[in-house]
Amino acid sequence: LVTEWGAIGYWEMETTDWGVPFEATSSEKADVFLRAYREVLQPLEGQLLGSYVFFWGQKQERTPTWFGMLTEDGKETEVVDVMHYVWTGQWPDNRAPRVERLLLDGKGDRTSVVLSAGQQYEAVFDVIDPEGGPLVYRWELKAESAATSGGGDYEEPIASLEGYLAGPAAARTLLTAPPPGKYRLFAFVEDDQQHVAHANLPFLVVDDVEH
Repeated sequence: LVTEWGAIGYWEMETTDWGVPFEATSSEKADVFLRAYREVLQPLEGQLLGSYVFFWGQKQERTPTWFGMLTEDGKETEVVDVMHYVWTGQWPDNRAPRVERLLLDGKGDRTSVVLSAGQQYEAVFDVIDPEGGPLVYRWELKAESAATSGGGDYEEPIASLEGYLAGPAAARTLLTAPPPGKYRLFAFVEDDQQHVAHANLPFLVVDDVEH
C-alpha cells in the first residue's frame, strides 16, 4: 500500500540565491505524476493493494498551487488528466492546457530574478491548448510566503497585490516592480472546459539592480 504520492515537495526543490524554492509548473507536475505511476506503481501491479494520490483539492502550503490538483475555485489542472489516464487507461477527450514556459524580464527556468523597485518588466506565459481552443489568462502578484512550518500545518492564504500588473488578462503583461522585498508572480490560463494551467516565478526586488 502506497499511502501518499504526488508533487515534489518544496523542501526537495532548487532554491533562489535568497533561499526560496522554485515551484514546478502544472505541466511539470503532471509529468512527475505520470512518471511515478509508470516507473513505480504500474510495475507493482498484482502486488499493490492501492495508493493515495496527494492532493485532490487545494491548499495554501508555501503557495496556493503547490500540492493541489485543483485550483482555489475548484477547476482541474493537468494532473487530473493524468489520474484519469491512470484510473481508466484512457486520456480525457478534452485535456488541460500545457505550460511551455513562464518568463519575467526574459528569465525563467530556475533563474534567480532580481528587479529594481519601480521599474517595468515584461512577463510572458507561453501555453499550448491540445484542442486549440480559446484561452483566458490571469496574473497575480503575491508577497513570498514567510511560513516556516512543516508537515502540512495550516498556512494563512496570501493576498494578491493590486496595481502592479498592466494587462492582467493577456499572455503578456507588464509588471511594475513593487517596493524592495521577496515576491512571487503567478500566471494562470483557463480553457473553455474549466481546465487550468499555472506557473509561478519567485523574484527579489531591490532599490537598484547593479549591472
